Amino acid sequence: MRVLVVNAGSSSLKLRLLDGGDSLVGSADLDTHANGPNEGALRAALDEIGLADAIGHRVVHGGVRHVAPELLDAAVVADLHRLTDLAPLHQPAALAAVEIVGRLRPGVPAVACFDTAFHAGLPAAASTYALPARWREPLGVRRYGFHGLSHAYASRRAAELLGREGSGLRVITCHLGAGASLAAV
Repeated sequence: MRVLVVNAGSSSLKLRLLDGGDSLVGSADLDTHANGPNEGALRAALDEIGLADAIGHRVVHGGVRHVAPELLDAAVVADLHRLTDLAPLHQPAALAAVEIVGRLRPGVPAVACFDTAFHAGLPAAASTYALPARWREPLGVRRYGFHGLSHAYASRRAAELLGREGSGLRVITCHLGAGASLAAV
């Protein structure tokens, strides 16, 4: 199985084609903007990389309803558009990539993986801002946590390198890129 990974960030679009053993088969890095990638450039990159059996999209914000990888369909995409105000630099570019890649690779199943999903289990004491509930609740204002896919990988990899998988290892992970965050895992 070959999986195309589409990672739309605030300033770039990274494409990686992986085989069943997680080995890199092809890749491309494109510039993007708030409205998403240039369709012509994306088409050329996909043609160069090759065909995939499935597509995985990194989507920054899943809100409180999307807390695990999900097969993308019209209803899920519409719901993700409603979360754009919570991630205005990332959500439009990711959803534009979902639309364009879907149009260029029709019939290939696509799954969204959410950065916020990693932090979905935060207890109320950690996710609630000290604001009146009448402000927080209707607007969905809470701590969601970001860069979760990066923090998940970094914490798993640290445990692997230390030979401590499944041992309850406690680490602080750092995501450094166009955006930056720390997480106590």
